[in-house]
Amino acid sequence: MSFKTIGLKSVTLLVLILLTAITIAACSSPPPEPVPSPQQPTEAPEEGQTITIITPDAENVENNYAPKYQIQTKLTDFELLSESEGIAWGVTKNSLRLYITRNNGKTWANISPSSNIQFSTNPIYEKDIFFTDPHNGWVIRGAYGIAETIVLRTHNGGQTWKISSLGDNNPISSIFFISPKRGWLLTSWGTSNYKESKALYSTINGGATWEVNMQNEQYSPISPNPSIPIPGLTTGMIFRSGTKGFVTLQTATLPRIFVTSDRGNHWRAGQPFLLNDNLKDCDRVITGKPYLFRDSNIKGWMYVGCQTDKDKSIIYHGYFTANGGDNWRFVPFTLRKFTGTNREVAPVFLNSYVGWALNGNVIYQTKDQGATWKPLPVSGVLQSKLKEYPEVVKLQFYSEKLAWLLIEKKEDKKSILLQSTNGGISWRVM
Repeated sequence: MSFKTIGLKSVTLLVLILLTAITIAACSSPPPEPVPSPQQPTEAPEEGQTITIITPDAENVENNYAPKYQIQTKLTDFELLSESEGIAWGVTKNSLRLYITRNNGKTWANISPSSNIQFSTNPIYEKDIFFTDPHNGWVIRGAYGIAETIVLRTHNGGQTWKISSLGDNNPISSIFFISPKRGWLLTSWGTSNYKESKALYSTINGGATWEVNMQNEQYSPISPNPSIPIPGLTTGMIFRSGTKGFVTLQTATLPRIFVTSDRGNHWRAGQPFLLNDNLKDCDRVITGKPYLFRDSNIKGWMYVGCQTDKDKSIIYHGYFTANGGDNWRFVPFTLRKFTGTNREVAPVFLNSYVGWALNGNVIYQTKDQGATWKPLPVSGVLQSKLKEYPEVVKLQFYSEKLAWLLIEKKEDKKSILLQSTNGGISWRVM
């Protein structure tokens, strides 16, 4: 075969291959362009101030060599434990994020329980969380879904947590410990029209086990084993010793108090709260949580609010005790009415005479048990931050100088923690 013939055949074969490729390309549709998926709505991230975290084994002290990193977190509550120590927390993606500082917020340690323990709500201090000191604390994870109520406890400042079962899946009303070993839990259920069933539990081993002291479904005022009655919603519980304690109740009218002298096994009605002229025209009387002052085991107070529905306002006054809650004295305050978003943020007292109130964007102080209130100098930081975070979560004074203030903007899921070291005159972001 000549080279000419071979060349002709090669050219013919090449032409046939090209024609076939063109035909296939013409008959085939181009692949469709990918259609972008619609953008899914995303939930606003929970944000807050930036805090500096150090490892728990660094003992949360100022140490230039301790590993540090910064995070942003949304806090929902806090509690001061000393002049320099405090805890703060929030729930992110159903996991509790609990932090402790030992240097006034310069650094924090993450002392959260395992993220496998899921929370459906944000814990509230003296209801779901309680610390007697920076080393001993308890967190109640309430029942939801198929998960039961559990009690988490730490005795080493949150480095480790242990779990115990309460055996009662009803909502927690109040928690109180007088020592790292002895404490009480109050649950409630069937809440309706200022009525609720109640059960009281106690522990003498730091929360490892709990025993029932009282339940009131069979309540009778003439029972040989009287309990806290069904009428009345629990607003607070305090024990001032291993045997003596009291519970305050919110009713449709005035508050009520019930006291115990045998660790909570038996209860009797305390001194009745008499109707006062300052409360007679209220659409509703709001009962506050009782407090015993740190410098005294027998002196304390609780606020009482006169709510008017027409202008959505509250006028605050106080009840004070000097004998551990056996008797309460009504003290009228001269504060103007509280209105607006933060009208339910009541005054706070450090002792029987010194207290503060945040009304609007001004802090007022009293040194004569509420007879007179003096506005403190305006803080530019406080005013600017309240514009950015208009809702007040909590105000606490630990001394006449030291205070923390948590404010938030709920719709943006943001919060920020402020501190004052001069009695509320000036503030800084922690």
